[in-house]
Amino acid sequence: MVKLKSMSFQNKQEQAFTLAEVLITLGIIGVVAALTLPSLINRTKNRELHTAFLKTYSELNQVAQKYYADMGETVTDTSFATQSNLADEIMTKYYKGSTKITSNGMGTDDGNGNFLAFYSIRTLSGKAYSGGANNLGKNSSFICDNSPFYLTASGAVIIFNDAATGEDQTGPVVCVDVNGQKAPNRYGMDYFLFAFTKDGKVVPMGDTNQTSIGTVAANGSAGNFFKIGSHNCLNNVDDISKNTSCAYYALSNTHPNKTGKDYWNDFLGEVSFR
Repeated sequence: MVKLKSMSFQNKQEQAFTLAEVLITLGIIGVVAALTLPSLINRTKNRELHTAFLKTYSELNQVAQKYYADMGETVTDTSFATQSNLADEIMTKYYKGSTKITSNGMGTDDGNGNFLAFYSIRTLSGKAYSGGANNLGKNSSFICDNSPFYLTASGAVIIFNDAATGEDQTGPVVCVDVNGQKAPNRYGMDYFLFAFTKDGKVVPMGDTNQTSIGTVAANGSAGNFFKIGSHNCLNNVDDISKNTSCAYYALSNTHPNKTGKDYWNDFLGEVSFR
């Protein structure tokens, strides 16, 4: 019996890992974690943003439907007739619990003719955006800048742009930061453009519904709104006009340039959170 116990103890000694083997194993685990963890974190963040995006899109279309039911005409029709983007009316009546968090759309003037955005926003590639000339000759890092910033009860920030300027045109344009002022604050990640349409819907920018010639605010930087095609949703350029149609691909969850790939995992997976 004693001999058997001794042999059993000896076998256990032979099966035990050495300290070196344990350290090597832990090192391998650490390397694998370092390689995979950032990707997993990004996927989790992208999934959260995707959910917020879909909620935003659904809410906007509910607003469009309710407005038509109440008024007997679409947001676009009223917008054209009154030459107003209807921001206050829509946010007050249809976004219960929303809060106006700025007095105007462009923030404050820096004294040199440049308007400072309410908070920082970046291109999809991650570059800080200092502003671009709009049809007022001023600068703003937010393309939508013709209404105050509104914070919704669900935590999104909404800004309205120009009214429709013709009976057959689309508008107003709506820009939404689907998770509010929280990061990443980038075009095509959490900041997207939509438009109310004459047929009583809200469509993602890049949809062919609202790209007809002579559409709303086709001059100046607002002309960047109404473009379609994958070249207007790129993740490797530092030009916001090449990020404005990403909402279309985000809604369909398709990669703008690669067949068989999706938007929220594959396309955004090519961009790091910096």
